[in-house]
Amino acid sequence: MVVALSRAELILKLIVEQYLLDGQPVSSKLLAEHDALAVSSATVRNTMVQLEQQGYIRSPHTSAGRIPTTAGIRLFIDKMLKLQPLSETWQRELTTKLVPQLPVSILCQQAGQLLANLTGCVAIVSAPKAAGREVRQIDLVRLASDRLLLVVIDEDGDILHRVLHCEQSIDSATLSKVLCLLNAALAGGQWQDGIVRLGNIIRSESGLTQLVIQKVLGQLSLDEFVQHQPLIYGQHQLLLSPDYQQNASLQQVVQMLEQPSGLIQLLQAVTQDNQAKLILGKESGFIELSKLSIIAQSYQTTPHRFIALLGPRRMNYAQLVPLVESCAVQLNLNLNRQN
Repeated sequence: MVVALSRAELILKLIVEQYLLDGQPVSSKLLAEHDALAVSSATVRNTMVQLEQQGYIRSPHTSAGRIPTTAGIRLFIDKMLKLQPLSETWQRELTTKLVPQLPVSILCQQAGQLLANLTGCVAIVSAPKAAGREVRQIDLVRLASDRLLLVVIDEDGDILHRVLHCEQSIDSATLSKVLCLLNAALAGGQWQDGIVRLGNIIRSESGLTQLVIQKVLGQLSLDEFVQHQPLIYGQHQLLLSPDYQQNASLQQVVQMLEQPSGLIQLLQAVTQDNQAKLILGKESGFIELSKLSIIAQSYQTTPHRFIALLGPRRMNYAQLVPLVESCAVQLNLNLNRQN
């Protein structure tokens, strides 16, 4: 459906589009020369004054040009943004890199890395595992007299395999006992509950059995922690962005990404439905993100999983929103095929 725009809205649209293209203030002279406008420079200037009074554009310095404010970009997105079809190249990348054969954790990693590589933005993917993760199978395999291979498979088919280095030789009787205890504590139950049970078992054991179980417990606890952390890719992209070179706020953003709990709570809250969400600057509630934008999208309801792009306010929304939406569709399709 084509939405009729007033002259002021059309001028705002042209200002935002030009600003997103080159990041430079837009002059009334440049606008008056645009084919879409059939008015004089004076009329354009008067309209720009009105837009500035309404808070949609502002002057960054003493030049005659104007740039859009967050409110101006928001109005553009809500009323004037025309999304572009996803390119064949990007669609091919999604279908070839995100395949249903991949375990959930690897699928999430692939999605985050792919989005960061394609866009030059920071990609954020919710934690691969939700609460209540179950253990399907656990095994210990002897590699050498003092080395064991720990293999744990969860209900998603993700496999944890770690080599355990022991300070002394593990005899067959000890290995068999430890494996029985591990299966009793973990197999068929929730990962976190199994960790608690193993902690109780350790206190009742001693010697070599206790040592091996302690090593297993350390690996299980570490994996549980990692699997419940959000995946963040492309932080270095901020350092390469010309918009943030020599900008003191960049350090704050990088620090925020290192401890992203507040940001993750925001993304969880805004991605409760299946619609893409655009958060501009201070709309996020975080001063650190005042010069950044976020595109976020849920791709699974139960458990709730989402993906997001974090980048400059000048990001190409017309291209990137369809990319995030298509990535969410591909992830959802693959996860449904696994179930």
